[in-house]
Amino acid sequence: MRLHVPLAIVGSAALLVLVGCGSDSSSGKGSPLGDKHTNSSAASPSPTGPKQPAGNWKHQPGQAENVQKTLTAAGFECSRHGDTSIDLRMCAKGLKQPDEDQLGGPKLIGGELRYFSAPDGTVLFARIVPTGADLADEWDTMRNEMLKAILPANDAAVLAADGDTLTWGKYIRDPSHSSSGGWLQITGYDDPTTLSPSGEPLPITKEQALPKMTGAKLKCSFGSAASDTDKTLNCSDEAFKTNPDPYYSATANLELSDAGAGINTILVQGKGGKFPDDIKAAKHLLPKLSELGDTKSVPAIQAWANQHLDGVPHAAYVGKWLVEIAGNNSEGSMTGTEFDVSASEEDPALGYDPSKTGTY
Repeated sequence: MRLHVPLAIVGSAALLVLVGCGSDSSSGKGSPLGDKHTNSSAASPSPTGPKQPAGNWKHQPGQAENVQKTLTAAGFECSRHGDTSIDLRMCAKGLKQPDEDQLGGPKLIGGELRYFSAPDGTVLFARIVPTGADLADEWDTMRNEMLKAILPANDAAVLAADGDTLTWGKYIRDPSHSSSGGWLQITGYDDPTTLSPSGEPLPITKEQALPKMTGAKLKCSFGSAASDTDKTLNCSDEAFKTNPDPYYSATANLELSDAGAGINTILVQGKGGKFPDDIKAAKHLLPKLSELGDTKSVPAIQAWANQHLDGVPHAAYVGKWLVEIAGNNSEGSMTGTEFDVSASEEDPALGYDPSKTGTY
């Protein structure tokens, strides 16, 4: 289950190993994927490395690494998913518009490119996700940078001009971001639904987490998630205040959910104050995650998040977790300001559902 909320909050040497892009070194830069052409029916080059998916496509050895290098040079931060049986990477970028809008604050612009590659580095499937305002020149520039990193120049120009006929493959529009988000699928890779990154839920359920969170002086209750009928554990720190008047104070909130095997979705949220106060609220609540007792994923998520609390969108794969930071800094918004850190498992097929083809 993925939380469908405006994203925001969720360093150590150990974290760098988790977030490294294609390498076991702490540099996070990744390692070259090689220049050899790979037959698409051949076995994986290593029994412990990425496995060869089925299909017959035009090979571009080393493309995954080149995409990463290109976007890193354009200011994106890139990371690699912790499932070593696949080559799944993400490059993400966030910024504020240089000028203030009429509602009192520069809009937040953020974007993610998540892409899956064959063992030789050929990019087969990708998803482009806007995580902030998507009706802005800055977003158009960011999206074009992502498109150009993967597609031939003419195909990227076609999509930038709202076309949809590509030589490389096809573009599938995301109904939740129909004007700008979607999936790229190379010709010859016919079944992206087989892409299923493994997760690593916490060794504790939300029910087991309840006494730990109340012991940390949080007020908690179970409620229904907005996206489905699953129950979530919702907690808040009622003692935290950023303003003596509760009406103007940011609230510090925590949401935990699972599918029965262990917590696999975490949201830490500051909401309802001035935007800088929302960030303070989220930062205040992050250490409370340590009460869950996990010594692997949680410390890595906390460390990465604490390095990215600058008020703009960020995202990375931290081990087998998708960690995203985003928010809403417009005080004129009907829902108020908000700053969130979310950590969840990556969706199968990067969220693509062919049963909804008619709506894409």
